[in-house]
Amino acid sequence: NEFNVNVYVANVNHMIRGKEGDRDSAFVKEVCKDSDTRLFYKIFDVPTISAERKIGTEECGRILRYEFFNEIAESLGGAKIATGHNLNDNAETVIFRLVRGSSAEGMRGINYKRGNIIRPLLDCTRSEIEYYLRTNGIKWVEDSTNSETLYSRNKIRHNVIPVFSEINPMAQEKIVNTAELIMDDDKYLSECAEKLTEKCFSQNSVNMEILKKAALPIKRRAVKKIFKEWNVNDITSKKIDSFLEFSSKESGRIFDIDSKYYARMCYGYMVKEEKCECRNFSYRINENESLDLDFWKIKIYRSDVPVKRRSNNIAVFDGDKLSGPFLIRSRNKGDKMHPLGMKGNKKLSDIFSDAKIMPQLRESLPILEKDGSILYVGGLRQSELYKADKLTNNFLVIEYITKE
Repeated sequence: NEFNVNVYVANVNHMIRGKEGDRDSAFVKEVCKDSDTRLFYKIFDVPTISAERKIGTEECGRILRYEFFNEIAESLGGAKIATGHNLNDNAETVIFRLVRGSSAEGMRGINYKRGNIIRPLLDCTRSEIEYYLRTNGIKWVEDSTNSETLYSRNKIRHNVIPVFSEINPMAQEKIVNTAELIMDDDKYLSECAEKLTEKCFSQNSVNMEILKKAALPIKRRAVKKIFKEWNVNDITSKKIDSFLEFSSKESGRIFDIDSKYYARMCYGYMVKEEKCECRNFSYRINENESLDLDFWKIKIYRSDVPVKRRSNNIAVFDGDKLSGPFLIRSRNKGDKMHPLGMKGNKKLSDIFSDAKIMPQLRESLPILEKDGSILYVGGLRQSELYKADKLTNNFLVIEYITKE
């Protein structure tokens, strides 16, 4: 043939339209027989299957239909699936998405190609296709539901498009052209958003200072990309704008993302956290023992030679004044301690804030206490109580070891 391609026909009877559906399938079989074209035919009881799967009949039919088409394409060695979508369908889609509320990405209309699906008639109007069929004496059949106005798309087709066409006979072409311009703009803005995302986003946190400097259309697209990386459910423009508005809040405030996640503002970063009750822990430990958990390890031992506090990962006490056993636990609300070098007690929450400890880390840091007094917060602060001094010759050492 002219294009050097092999053409096959696929037809599905969804068992929704009764005798009319049977008539359409019979028509397709007759056309294929007359033109010596290979036909792939299948019947699906969509009403029954959709009820079993608890989805709408239209969505169920679409899923089953394309599963069948893909099976055929694979059996033919990677063939393309050509659908009959035309310019009218494209204009209706754009209007439908506009009325429903859509982003610029959604306003682009129907793509010429998506995966192995191609739409060769997308630039042709329905009237042009019908004119070609009549001129060449080619028969066709109409789906009677196309004339019904029960469905949103049919309302657009029969009620909205005619009004637009009265204003401008080329209304549908203009709508599609505008959608293509929007698509070009969206492509450029999406590329800018991709670069912004790379700069401000890392794993579970967003650098809001970097994000806030960008133009609003780019920020919105970047947040949408971040939400997708976070596997956020139900991404809406309202949720994206609320997230950006929340970025001006002070540290500690929580933004509700969805049923699974929330984000917390923490020192200029928005950090995603999973909604779950923190697992409290409590362990008894004695001298010359160690406690080894998922993220850290604590060792307690005595030394008769001076041990220097090289970092906050080591706490050194007077062993003549202090002995085990000790309690290692997660933090409690209202915890206080007497930090080394200070005159009085300080709230643990304030110590965390001063050290800029991320909220999700605070729950996992080990707190070592003796007789109700906090002596050490792993990797952070030692207590003034029982501290080693120049007269100490028996040292009790607590070593905190973090894991990758």
